[in-house]
Amino acid sequence: MIVPMMKYSFLVYHAEYKSFLKELKRLGMLHIEVKKHDPTPEIQEQLRVYKDVLRTIQRMKVRVEDHHHTHGAKPVFENGKQVLDRIDELEDLLDKNHHKISNIEKEAQQLEPWGDFSPEKIASLRETGLNFRFLICREKNFDPAWSNDHAIEVINELGGFTYFVLIEEGDNHGAIEWPGVDEIQLPEQSLSGLRKQQDEVKKEDEHLEHELNLIAKNYRGLLKHYSFELKDKLDESNALHQTEDGVENLVKVIEGWVPEPKTDVLNQFLEDQNILYVAMEPSEEDKVPVLLKNNRFSKVFEFIGDLYELPNYRELDLVPFFAPFYMMFFGFSLGDAGYGLIILAAAFIMRKKKPAMKSIMTLAIWLGLATVLFGALTGTFFGIDLINSDIAWLENIKKYMVDTDRMFNLALILGGVQILFGMVLKIFNISRVKGFSYAYATIGWLLLLIGSGVAIMLKQTEVVSATTGGYIQKGVLAVSGVLILLLNNPKRNVFMNFLNGLWDVYQMVTGLVGDLLSYIRLFALGVSSAILGFVFNELAMSLKPDNIILGPLVMIIILLIGHGMTIFMAGLGAFVHPIRLTFVEFYKNAGFMGGGKPYVPFAQKHTDK
Repeated sequence: MIVPMMKYSFLVYHAEYKSFLKELKRLGMLHIEVKKHDPTPEIQEQLRVYKDVLRTIQRMKVRVEDHHHTHGAKPVFENGKQVLDRIDELEDLLDKNHHKISNIEKEAQQLEPWGDFSPEKIASLRETGLNFRFLICREKNFDPAWSNDHAIEVINELGGFTYFVLIEEGDNHGAIEWPGVDEIQLPEQSLSGLRKQQDEVKKEDEHLEHELNLIAKNYRGLLKHYSFELKDKLDESNALHQTEDGVENLVKVIEGWVPEPKTDVLNQFLEDQNILYVAMEPSEEDKVPVLLKNNRFSKVFEFIGDLYELPNYRELDLVPFFAPFYMMFFGFSLGDAGYGLIILAAAFIMRKKKPAMKSIMTLAIWLGLATVLFGALTGTFFGIDLINSDIAWLENIKKYMVDTDRMFNLALILGGVQILFGMVLKIFNISRVKGFSYAYATIGWLLLLIGSGVAIMLKQTEVVSATTGGYIQKGVLAVSGVLILLLNNPKRNVFMNFLNGLWDVYQMVTGLVGDLLSYIRLFALGVSSAILGFVFNELAMSLKPDNIILGPLVMIIILLIGHGMTIFMAGLGAFVHPIRLTFVEFYKNAGFMGGGKPYVPFAQKHTDK
């Protein structure tokens, strides 16, 4: 559900305003109303630094995960800013060394075809009047006859090129006129010297990386503390930015939103402090922040809803309504009791080892439970078809299991139920936002779908006669037709309503069929995961060697790899496709509008190191 909000306006004497803001932050209730969307340069700079710290914390977290065995004397820092500055300095040095190593490598690659020679000896020979010119050309362009008139030494033939040296006397040397020959200028260091320099830079990199790893291991807490300090300053700056002046700048005015259950505490504080305020319910024009409050089961599914967007303040929170369906659809799509048990076991273990992931792991537990139940219903256990297996103790249970044909029908039934349920919610949604009279068309469609279905069922079961059933059907059609075609919008005339109703009929007929058929994907995913598991079981049995030791070992390896791949691929499909059914088919039929902004209170951040 969406927690009701109250809009507060505070009028505070300017000399007491900063202390008032500190008390508001301590209470942590007020979501400040944004009136000025363009931040000041100061706020922009604070936001830049804050985001930089958050990115640095994330990089340090990755370092800890990758180098958790790092040991050594940790560097000493007094505060988070010193830590951040040192990290920036070390990363800048590493970046410069990276470019330096890259440049050295380019020079080394240029020297490698010439071998490891001493540039100093070449320089000393030049002082005696000998000049060395380093030349390169394609092998097909090299002419051995050049050696008849010039002192040439071929150094290397590599990659279709010939590397050779031309030795000349004196200082006057013209341009090379041989076709296809280029002269190159080599680095002033030897190949061994470049490699040594490269090793030194890499060794320096190791020391820098080691220091970064030590900082990541020992000072992430200090960085988080610093990020909280920055966020507090950023929130205070934003609060001051959203404050308006009144009565010749003697009074400060700020507005915001407070959850209704917390208003008693806030009102008592304001009365004690003699603060002048006005509290009112939101108007239709207000953009009210959204705070969700659901029971323990539905709350874990808020993660799914957040992948799309929050509802706006005036409509229904659909999380409690899609949560049971999403759970069922996941179990239907994965549909293997063995895989469900693995998900359950992994989720229970991870929930204990990773308390920060408790909510996600709780969601995984519910999804794993649904997978076990649907796997038992369809008779699938690690790809084994229990319905067609010769297991004596299962014989009395098989009659309760669902075969492939009934799975197909079940997928369509579940889809139909969710679509109709969504239309019921749409009536409440429209009534909340616009008024009950705007929901007449949706009521008409529900009456048409459900009433026609009931009338047909009554005739087929002979509860009523064919004539009576016909009258019922005509009555349903007449009433629903009036609601759909004539009363779909109370502010339009009958003619416009009729034209709009015809368009609505076209959209609903084509849309409902497409929506219903979309649920066949549940059946397809469930069958495909079962087939994949069966195939890997067959591969394990057929490919195992006829050896008492190697046979079971190869079979276990194939089963582990095969079922591991199946759980990953089928699990991914079972997670994604029910999301698609939720956000497209269900949200559309429930009249979801969205666009809500989260409730973010102006509150003191935790600053424990």
